[in-house]
Amino acid sequence: FTTLLYTIKFEVDMTVAPIPYPVPRKEECVETLHGCEVHDPYRWMEDPDAPETAEFVTAQNKLTFPYLDECPVRDPFHETLTELFNYPKQGCPFKRGEKFYYNFNSGLQNQHVLFQQDSVDSKAEVFLDPNLLSSDGTVALSSFSFSHDGTIMAYTLSQSGSDWKTIKFMKTSDKSALEDVLVDVKFSCLAWTHDNKGIFYNKYPKAETSDLGTETDANIHQKLYYHRLGTPQSEDQLIVELPDEPHWMPGCEVSDCGYYVIVTVSKGCEPVNQLWVHRMDTFSPSSEKMEFDVVVDNFEAEYEYIANKDGLFYLKTNSEADKYKLISLDLGSRERHDVIAESEWVLNWVCCVRQDLLVTCYNQHCVDSLSIHRLSDGVLIQPVDLPPGSVAGYSGRFQDSFIYFKFMSFINPGVIYHMDLSPELETFTAEAFKETPIKGFQSSDYETKQVFFESKDKKKIPMFITHKKVLSLFFCMHN
Repeated sequence: FTTLLYTIKFEVDMTVAPIPYPVPRKEECVETLHGCEVHDPYRWMEDPDAPETAEFVTAQNKLTFPYLDECPVRDPFHETLTELFNYPKQGCPFKRGEKFYYNFNSGLQNQHVLFQQDSVDSKAEVFLDPNLLSSDGTVALSSFSFSHDGTIMAYTLSQSGSDWKTIKFMKTSDKSALEDVLVDVKFSCLAWTHDNKGIFYNKYPKAETSDLGTETDANIHQKLYYHRLGTPQSEDQLIVELPDEPHWMPGCEVSDCGYYVIVTVSKGCEPVNQLWVHRMDTFSPSSEKMEFDVVVDNFEAEYEYIANKDGLFYLKTNSEADKYKLISLDLGSRERHDVIAESEWVLNWVCCVRQDLLVTCYNQHCVDSLSIHRLSDGVLIQPVDLPPGSVAGYSGRFQDSFIYFKFMSFINPGVIYHMDLSPELETFTAEAFKETPIKGFQSSDYETKQVFFESKDKKKIPMFITHKKVLSLFFCMHN
């Protein structure tokens, strides 16, 4: 009887008139990629601004939205998801100059708001709210960088999710805007010289199209410039250009000591780059293009600047280490030495703090772990005790004697920890600084445990079991 009912239902469903989907035009478009012919008859749709594409999208929407509007579960789903996403989200506090800052979203704001405070315990006030920069909340604060003394912030704004940015500047004392505005910026660094007079940034040649943000043309010939505050962008000093390699991209940062400009040249999304270094004591905004010491002239590995001290540069690299390691490099002799050798776990990031300590983050069996090492020789000082989960962000610098990091897990939407790394302390403890409240949910009622089982090919497979504490792990695994 049940089979009969299902058969009847199936036959009835088959008699429903077919949905009249819009029929897009096909064109002859064939490319040979890696020796294989790839047919792409809808290539014309890659131009979102073309009238034909807009017409097709309109026809799709005309078909789709009436169906969605009549869907009986749409509103309950929307209400539930809205409620789940409506909780406060805060970033790690960080110190710049004499002030502390952090990002905050009250729950459903389109953009995070940047707050400023005198100390991490004092009352905070809004420093920059990008939600007020447009009526629909689509102007985003994409990135920012503070001058070495913390008196000026350079920041980038983007419109409607575009990769194109505009760089602006504001004083941190009274939030007043400077007249400087930099345009044609995309995939850019923001690196201040330690005299607080200007920044290194990237820009592309002036675009010939007006549809910035939806254009599909490849961006080529990115250049590195230096902008001196109070001067027009047209007078910015060209630092690096690569006319023979239009797809290469020169990023830049200034060393912690302020004496070096470090340029990393990449050519795509692969984790590889060249490494160039220039001494700032020979730099003048009125001089010709910089002369760089090319430390790495190939694309065989990735090199990330972590710190420099006593004539040595400390770099995180995957050179002869697929899971990454930390090395020291003598710029004069080019001698390299492993400070923290490659392990069986992936080294996610390294942060140098207090001028002589390293905080490392490894991923072990899908769980992040933190540990503290000595900078000079990489010796492990102590691990940081954490439950199973992920480190979602951190803040700490070479001159700071503290670090903040944000921890998240299956049962914890986010807790920010603070670690005091003062020299007089014998051990360091991660203390909860700010927890994320969730209405009607108490993470302390739950626990997550990591267990392992053996696969058919004898591999050790990690698995997480999350349950209420009142339930036994035996019950969870057998039910």
